[in-house]
Amino acid sequence: MRHCFTLAETSKNKVKSNPKVGSVLVYNDKVIGHGCYAYFGGDHAERNAISNVKAENRHLIKDATLYVSLEPCCVYGKTPPCSEMIVKSGIKNVVISTTDPNPSINGNSRKFLESHGIKITSGILEKEGLDLIRPFKANLDQIPYVILKFAQSADGYFGKRGKQVWLSNEFSKTLVHKWRAEVDGILVGFHTANIDNPSLTTRLVPGKNPLRFVLDKELNSNREINLWCDGFPTVFISGVNQSLDDDLKQNLCIVYEMDKLLDVLREIYKLGICTLMIEGGANTLKWFIEQQLWHEARIISSSKVLYSGIRAPYVKGYKFQRQYLLSDTIDYIYPSEAL
Repeated sequence: MRHCFTLAETSKNKVKSNPKVGSVLVYNDKVIGHGCYAYFGGDHAERNAISNVKAENRHLIKDATLYVSLEPCCVYGKTPPCSEMIVKSGIKNVVISTTDPNPSINGNSRKFLESHGIKITSGILEKEGLDLIRPFKANLDQIPYVILKFAQSADGYFGKRGKQVWLSNEFSKTLVHKWRAEVDGILVGFHTANIDNPSLTTRLVPGKNPLRFVLDKELNSNREINLWCDGFPTVFISGVNQSLDDDLKQNLCIVYEMDKLLDVLREIYKLGICTLMIEGGANTLKWFIEQQLWHEARIISSSKVLYSGIRAPYVKGYKFQRQYLLSDTIDYIYPSEAL
């Protein structure tokens, strides 16, 4: 099953609002086929695992066990149902990590497979299987999967008020650019956009730039900052119905009730943003934390000491991973309660 998880993770953000899924086909403790759901609209993991079996081993399929990280589908979408394909293949044993939370599936595939005499074993490494589909579960609620990202000093400060302070090292900076390449959008607040003047691009690594968002309630950001005029698209989320000058070829998304963060997220999701990384500032991060509208946090702790300044946001949850990059420590945190 862990091999299924590894396969699933290779799809990164290419599956959009669909779940990451991996599958392996095993005969006599030997993997004879494997696959993942590689991109949105492509064949599902189970179909790829079965189709990847070599010609000389295809006669073994009916006696093999199919492992899959998520309950196979039973509905027609961009591809036919995997549950029907499994029945036609003659497979008699299927091992599943977790049930699909999609209401149209949610146990129905299991019932369908069992009605055709297929033995189902489920709940294998279920916690890991559920963690794998966290973005999918968020998207089922019509909001992006929200990742909080920030750096803090060794003594717990976020930065200095009114000035840019760089805390993390160059290795962490490159890693952040890699994270950007793996999400659909990045969001910052008004003050971060104007004080730090970030570009929020993936310039240090190969990969597509995410769509950039700025929470700018009065729409009065400095129009000389990078997010206005560097040629890459930026969406300014505002409560002001104001048309842009012809020479500013930016997209403007108007959200009239800026105090309702959930509505903001729903507007962002309508633009095709399935994963959204929040990069600051402190007040914006705290807003997401207080509203309990986050799904993962990535906190970079530097060895630098500031002694005073803006306190870093407090994130309550459970740490599922820790990473060391020379002088920096990166903690990966999930909320204590699922959203």
